[in-house]
Amino acid sequence: MKKPVTELAVNRRLNRRLVEKGECLRKCPGSSPWLSELGNYYIAEINTDNIIQTNVDLEGLARKEGVMKSGEAITAEL
Repeated sequence: MKKPVTELAVNRRLNRRLVEKGECLRKCPGSSPWLSELGNYYIAEINTDNIIQTNVDLEGLARKEGVMKSGEAITAEL
């Protein structure tokens, strides 16, 4: 059984890692007209607000950046 980790916790872990590169992970509000273009999550540069990547797979990026262990899984807020 995998250890549950909330989406918010993964988001915070990723932002701590991305800030080292001058980037940040942002969540697009569900009511935003840009949701179809940006996806639920996107990455932007901190200083310029330029969008670097859209439609980010939160769990995939977290595993790629090494902030989620193999024994963890994203779950609904506890």
